[in-house]
Amino acid sequence: MRRKAAFSALFVILGISTFAAGPADRVREASAGWRDGAIKQDKAALEKWLADDLIYLHSSGLTQSKAEYIASVTSGPSHYQSFHESGTRISLYGNAAVLTGLEDVTPAQGDPYRVRTLEVYVQNMGRWQLAAHQSTRVPQK
Repeated sequence: MRRKAAFSALFVILGISTFAAGPADRVREASAGWRDGAIKQDKAALEKWLADDLIYLHSSGLTQSKAEYIASVTSGPSHYQSFHESGTRISLYGNAAVLTGLEDVTPAQGDPYRVRTLEVYVQNMGRWQLAAHQSTRVPQK
């Protein structure tokens, strides 16, 4: 009987923690989702996590739409090996959120680099999606 009570308590705790995830956690999920999609060249994941009217501004100054960004990261050899976020801050404004922070990017080829990012997320049909992205390279010391 004690075992049954312990399992019941565990399920209650897990249930509460699932419902306790707030909007900032969902924005983090969207942020991780599109980055993972870019690394894996997963078009379906990118379609899911990127807003249809996405404006993606690279640190080089190149600006891309959703279709252009997806085409560029899913064609040819992989562009990215990993992303590592730090100093991430999320500010919520109703159905919009602004994520800022640093991103250490390890490209599939070439030297790693760091960028400061500014990302705008919007809630579309219950899902957070990246609507605007801008990154600026951080000078190496």
